Amino acid sequence: MKEYWNNLTKSEQLALARHVGSSTEYLRLVFNGYKKAGFSLAKRLEGVTQGGVTKNQLRPDIYENFTIKLQAEELPIKKQYT
Repeated sequence: MKEYWNNLTKSEQLALARHVGSSTEYLRLVFNGYKKAGFSLAKRLEGVTQGGVTKNQLRPDIYENFTIKLQAEELPIKKQYT
């Protein structure tokens, strides 16, 4: 994530911040791991960067568990008959 942020020009960083409703200062802290992106911000960043940075990378504590839960719910359930 740090590499993604550092590869953006200052004007691209500003445009990204505006698109997601944040500031370049806050996003710098998020991309460098000093702050955590909120649920909504992580989702917006994934969308605006077109997957260049994923919500799972930003918040594995939220989205990884959510993904695992969804996968578990999709498993076929065998009905037991008595």
